[in-house]
This record gives sequence, structure tokens and C-alpha cells, in this order.
Amino acid sequence: MNNVIKVRNITKVYHDTVVLESINLDVNSGEFLTLLGPSGCGKTTLLRLISGFEEPTAGSIMINGRDVKGLPPHLRDVNTVFQSYALFPHMTVYENIAFGLKCKKLPKTEIADRVQEALAMVRLEKLAGRRPAQLSGGQQQRVAIARAVVNKPLVLLLDEPLSALDYSLRKNMQIELKSLQRKLGITFILVTHDQEEALSMSDRVVIMDEGIIQQVGTPRQIYESPNSLHVAKFIGEANIFETEVLSVSENHLQLRIEGKIFTLSNKRGAKLGQSVYMLVRPEDLRAWDKSEIIDREDKDELIQATVEQVIYKGSTVDLILRTASGKRLSATEFFDEDDEDLDYKINETVWVEWMPGWEVILPYDE
Repeated sequence: MNNVIKVRNITKVYHDTVVLESINLDVNSGEFLTLLGPSGCGKTTLLRLISGFEEPTAGSIMINGRDVKGLPPHLRDVNTVFQSYALFPHMTVYENIAFGLKCKKLPKTEIADRVQEALAMVRLEKLAGRRPAQLSGGQQQRVAIARAVVNKPLVLLLDEPLSALDYSLRKNMQIELKSLQRKLGITFILVTHDQEEALSMSDRVVIMDEGIIQQVGTPRQIYESPNSLHVAKFIGEANIFETEVLSVSENHLQLRIEGKIFTLSNKRGAKLGQSVYMLVRPEDLRAWDKSEIIDREDKDELIQATVEQVIYKGSTVDLILRTASGKRLSATEFFDEDDEDLDYKINETVWVEWMPGWEVILPYDE
């Protein structure tokens, strides 16, 4: 797979503050890549360095095999969709989309054809004569995207373009953006702090924190196999147990969790006596009531807990549990065709387990 962008040893310093430190990243041609992290982690700065609105303190950026050091944004074969959309208020939708093509002095017939194609792509043909103030937030966002893609860039950069939209429109626009990216076949790089947005739209996700890349992988890799406690906490919710390795073999290890011994797979090569975190996602945790485990011979091996909260969410029920040691756990129970309801009660005792292999073992990293 071709690398359309290569970032090598990029460092960015503002005054005495290191915003990015030794960043290395390859972006594949035609992929949807998301830079994800909390505010101030450096993701927008990295996007601005790629786009040419900022210059790195050290390191290099290659776009389509060319070192772009010193090149202004309009010569980099990338286009940026900003959080504010930055539409020209005095121009119509058509004129906004055509602006970049006119600056390139393309023939009028070619401009008209490409603008119409872009309008059709974002389904705004009937609104071509309106001005931005006459459009909804979602329509303005589509104009900004059309204005960017009409130039047929090698890479489209998106700086939190959905953050100003309401929840329902935001969900719809996520689907539209991904569909548009597949249709165009060009590389999209999205900046967001929304984990759900990143997981649902991306081919790969780059987790950033404090100016450093923490992990790069597919959404499934990031969620199911985090390489650090920070990544595990940032992506979704996790039940985290602090413990140490009691015994170890080539493929298995034993941990004491809530006073019980568990034999788990040793995927990361943990060592005897090593302090580790054991993580289980809420949807992987199963809470059984007394009637469901009464005949089980292994019930004494399960973790006992008390129900503190029951949160109904339609197709699921979220449980907040408390173990005998005071540990707070979260479990997500799913309805199926055999369940008339999931009738958990406050202060009810339940027995908790998870499928072997669904846990994640991490060494202490903090």
C-alpha cells in the first residue's frame, strides 16, 4: 500500500512548550485516518503542519513523495475543512464551491461541470443559489466539504468538522462523510476528540496524548487490544483491577482478583511477581442473578457484587455494581429474543464473570 504522507521525527515547539515530540506516521493512500486525543494533545497542530499552516521546528513531511518544507498550503495538494467551515458569507453556495477553481483560472465550462458534480455529491443541487446564512449547520458543513473536494486534492484534512452539529445530525453526517470518502477514494485525515466518532468512521486511529503518539491501529485493535492503560481508559469504558502475577507458564498466568484466583492467557509475556492491570470491558462482563447460578458447580469461583444502579437504554441495560471490597464495576447487559426484560433490582446480589480471553493484561505504566 502506498504512503501518501510520511511524517518523520516531527517536533513542534511554541516558545518553550513542546507541543509535538518526535512524531513518526505513515498515512496510506485512500484510507480514512483519525487523529484522536483530548484537547491540547497536539492533534490539530499535526494537521496544521501537514496542511502548511504551520512549519515544524524539526523533522520532515513528505506528501506524495515530495518534501513540502516551506511550501504554502495551496501548493501541497491538500485541502482543509475547518471547524468553523470558513464559508464566504457574501457568496452563494455555487460561488463558494467554485472559488478555488476560479483562482486556478480554469475554463468556465470545466468549473461549471465540476461544481455541479460536487453539488450532486453532497446533495445540494437545489440550494446552489443560497448564501451560507440561509443554510442549516449540516448544509454548511456539506458546502465546506464540496468546496474542498471540488479541487480533487490528494488528501482532505478535516479539523473537527462535526463538533458544532447536534447529536442526530452529527450521526447522519458521520455516515455521509464515510460514504463520501469511499466514493471519492481519496485520503481523509480527521481530527476529533470523540471516541465513538473515531471508531465508527476510521480505517485506522492514531491515539495522541501530550504531543506523543500512544498507539496506531484499526478501531478494533485500539479498543480490544490497547497497548497502555491510558489508551484503554481513553477509548470507551473499562473495569480495571490492579494485581500481580502469582504464577506463570508459557501460555498462562494466575492473578488474584477480588480474593479469587483466575487462570488467564499470557498474551503479553507477563513475568512472575509483575504488577499488572487486568481490564474487562463492560459489555464483556456478565452479571447473573441467584436463580441463574444456583445449579452451577463453579459459582464460588465467580465474583459477587451488589447492584447499585440500573440504567435502561432500550436495547441494553447498564449496571453499576459494587463488590465486597468496594470495587465499582460496570456491566452492559444485552436483550435477546429469550429475554422479556432484564429485571435487575437495586441492592440485589449478582455473580459476575467474563469469557476467558476477553480480558486485557497490561503491565503498570503509570
